[in-house]
Amino acid sequence: MIEKIKNTIKEIDQFFYKKFGSDKSTKPLENIKEVQIIFLHLNKKDEETKVRFVGGCIRKVLCGEIVDDIDLATLLEPSEVKNKLIKENIKVIDTGISHGTVTAILNKKKFEITTLRKDISTDGRHANVEFTMNWNHDAARRDFTINAIYADIEGRIFDPLNGILDLKNGNIKFIGSPEARIQEDFLRILRYFRFYTQYSKIEHNQNIVKIIKKNINGLNKISNERIYDELKKILKLKNLYNLFLNKVSKEIFLNIFPQFQYYKRLKIINTFNQEIRSTIDSNLVIAILIIDDSNSYEYFCHKYKVSNKIKNRFKSISANFEKIKSEDFYLKKNIREEIYLLGKETVLDLLIFSICINNKAEVFNVKNLINYAKKYKIPKFPFTGEYLKKKGYVDGKELGKKLQSLEEQWIANDFTIEK
Repeated sequence: MIEKIKNTIKEIDQFFYKKFGSDKSTKPLENIKEVQIIFLHLNKKDEETKVRFVGGCIRKVLCGEIVDDIDLATLLEPSEVKNKLIKENIKVIDTGISHGTVTAILNKKKFEITTLRKDISTDGRHANVEFTMNWNHDAARRDFTINAIYADIEGRIFDPLNGILDLKNGNIKFIGSPEARIQEDFLRILRYFRFYTQYSKIEHNQNIVKIIKKNINGLNKISNERIYDELKKILKLKNLYNLFLNKVSKEIFLNIFPQFQYYKRLKIINTFNQEIRSTIDSNLVIAILIIDDSNSYEYFCHKYKVSNKIKNRFKSISANFEKIKSEDFYLKKNIREEIYLLGKETVLDLLIFSICINNKAEVFNVKNLINYAKKYKIPKFPFTGEYLKKKGYVDGKELGKKLQSLEEQWIANDFTIEK
């Protein structure tokens, strides 16, 4: 009877939240066809709900943000989840089965499904857990109240720690003891600054700041790969520059990433239109933060073990650092030449980067050049070795030199040359 009354109160609370608290709901999640299929196979009719949405997808949908990944929590153990889904021809991968997590793949969409857990012990990097049938225990082991919000396929929200209220008030609150939460996984220091920058409406809690500073060296226990993954999420924030406008956030963040000495360059990104901003990914933001006319970017690449593709991207920007200071670079004829020689992606990187470092960028009309470069169709060199052989050249160095000479003339003549 008591449990029934509790459930009734929660339903009433949810009704009033939707009516007076926000016009957002979980409908965007509930309406996903693949989600409906997974819930159908994991839940049985006339039984207690065995699976719920949890964490970031709930937080984002309530804030009207784009949901790019969906996490589910379930009473079922991993083996049960696998058996039920595989039986329905749904692919399942053991992504973290020792910690209760499997990933279901349906129509190329991925869904991370984790059994309810409670922590037994931690070492600052990973936790030893045991499975539980108690949703409150699962909520208590999470990091922030705004990430401990659950919802079922019917849109009924379970919010045991008042995460919705904290989200509405912009209060980034650790669950339980902030120090205990941080010492369980020091990466939560970075997660705190991500959520604070994105959602906070109040000043930092000084006690939390004190605890973070006390435990800052714990990040040395975290793999650089995990730090880099979290960093990329931070750099994707639309209001990223606010992180550096806040004195406390800036001080601690630059203590963690001292390489980001050129953070003031980010200010101008706020003036970009949406089309240009959509071109800027987290790696280009890193380039804007660290690259100058030296090879200092190499240390960052080494420390965080970035891919060769990203390192070469940074190298191209650094190698052309002086070139983009020249007025001639911004002539359309030269932009066409650079696109042919360097590739469209590199030239777009250079143009966007140049706005952030060049006070004369507006004079050079860079924003229009970005749109021009996007639409520009790269020409094809009209000569081939076969054509030259018909004109009397034979295979070897002479033919190669002639082809190279013709291509240089063709480029210098703005990609026109008569056969």
